[in-house]
Parts: sequence; C-alpha cells; structure tokens
Amino acid sequence: MSQVFDVAVIGAGPVGMAATFYCGTRGLKPVMIDVLPSIGGQCSTLYPEKMIYDVASQPGCTGLDLVEQLSKQLDQIPYETLLDTSIKELKRIGDHWDLITTDNDTVKAKVVIIAVGKGAFEPRKLGVPGENLDGIFYTVKKLDVFKNKKLLIVGGGDSSMDWCLALKDVAAKITQIHRSDKYRAHGGSVNQVKAAAASGEFKMLPFYEIKEIRGLDGEVREVTIFSNKTKEEQVLAVDNIIISAGFLTNLGELQNWGLNIDHNKIIVDPSNGYQTNLPGVFAIGDIAHFDGKVELIITGFGEAATAAFYAYKSIHGEIKGAAWCAKLPASAK
Repeated sequence: MSQVFDVAVIGAGPVGMAATFYCGTRGLKPVMIDVLPSIGGQCSTLYPEKMIYDVASQPGCTGLDLVEQLSKQLDQIPYETLLDTSIKELKRIGDHWDLITTDNDTVKAKVVIIAVGKGAFEPRKLGVPGENLDGIFYTVKKLDVFKNKKLLIVGGGDSSMDWCLALKDVAAKITQIHRSDKYRAHGGSVNQVKAAAASGEFKMLPFYEIKEIRGLDGEVREVTIFSNKTKEEQVLAVDNIIISAGFLTNLGELQNWGLNIDHNKIIVDPSNGYQTNLPGVFAIGDIAHFDGKVELIITGFGEAATAAFYAYKSIHGEIKGAAWCAKLPASAK
C-alpha cells in the first residue's frame, strides 16, 4: 500500500475495534488489521453466545451482541480493514512504520496500536485418555448443542462458571468439577454457581479431576473422575464435556519486533498512553502489562480511548478541545 495511514490497529477484537473508533473520532485515518477472516476476535470465534457483564450500560450481552454494537459504532467513522492478514515485521522508516505482512505486502502507518489480546491461541488440553473422542468441547459457540444433554464442565475460571450458569436451563444434567476449591473466576459468578448448586440445579465437585474418558463409536459416553484428596473415584454417564482449562498463547512474529516483552506480555507505560519501548507504538488490552493492570473488556476500552488520544498527540502535538466524530449518523445531526 502506498498510502500512509495515521494509525494501524493490529487486532480486531472488541478492544481493537474500540481503538479504531476512538482514533476515527479524533479525525485520524485508521486501518484495522487482523489475522482472522472476520472482526470480533475471541468474542466472535470462541465465545459468541457467552454472556458478558463487565461492560458499562450493558446489564449483560453475548459476545456476538457486543461485536455487533461495536460494528455499528464503527460505521460512524471512516476506516479500513485488512482481514486474513498477519504482520511478520515492524520497521521504522523515516516518520512512519512499515508493517510487513506474511504475503510481503507493506502497510504504512504513523502510529501503531497493538490490541491482539493474548496473541494466537489454542485450547489447553488435559492429556487424559479418551480426550480425542467426539463430544468434547473447549469453546462453546451454540448453547443449543447441549440441549437435554448430560454435561460435565471442567475448570475453575470465568468460562467454566459462565457455562454453568448459561447452560443450567439447557442441559438435562450438569456436573462441574475443579481440581481445588479455589476458583479463579469473578467472585460474583462463583457465588451464583455455588447458590445454584446448593439449590440442586447441578452438582459442583471441588477437588475432582478427570482420570479417563470412554466412548462408543468414537463419541463420549462416560467419564471416570477422582478426588485428588481422597482418591475416591466416580463414573459419570455423559454426552458432552466442556473443558475450560485456559489457552496456550503464542505471540508469533510479534516477539521479533523489538518490543519489551515479559511473560508473553508487552510492557507499556500507562502514564504515556500505554506506549511501548518503541516510539509511536502502543499496546492495549490483554496483551499489555503494567503495575496494577486489570484484565477486563471495560478497562481495555478505557485504554483504547487513552491510546487514541496519545496517537493523535504523537502525530499532531497537543490536543485542543474534545474528540469529534468525523461521520455522525443522520439522527445525530
């Protein structure tokens, strides 16, 4: 591409979409780049029907609902997208950055905002016998897949708690297990799950793990679980298993861009718009780290707005006045 964009936003998940919008409202010309074939990031590809509760003004919305609303917001500003596009190299050329794609094309931008979430991801597997059988899920795209099914949910994080709550009125029977009684999920979600379990809506078994999964004709039929405290075993008849053990992340080529990276996170300066160690390159959302970081979508939105402010400042100097919308909808005129 011969044109030079004001801002290249790498990552088209919710935080990247928000950054693109905020850049546009400041009159900057952004391009949003993502390796996936569609926008929305993990919300669209992994959790389209998962409920999200940490967005201000939203009592609760699904991942797809959130992406749809962000898309409508983006329609208010001029921007471009480059999907199915992976950036392999970042080079400083004069007063702008060259982003070299894996197809050896070049995207030019004065400022770069990295919003790639946790990077490339793949589900973390348990490594137990029978884990290759059909009927085992690591993500949930459609709730009705589990309608009237006997379901085992594994894990102690937010996804495990969310699926318990979302599927308790869908599945015929749910058993939830976790290897300890310490849950990583939001306290409110854990309390809701414990209350539902106490009322008999499903069974909750702390200190339990999977020993073996067995099937018939290649599909899950039963699973042996065991207590890691007492060694007691139970055999459960199941139709499906949801394993929420997290994801293995890979930053890929991003690790070779000269960024200050620690434990798969880009170190940023929150007092300077979440700028990295590279001038004019910012990182926001789950990929970015600083002392006191809180990993929520809503805090990512705040980081997006701040990074857009500093992107403008990096290009044009101090800002006078508030942000403005370059293309207001007719109803707002």
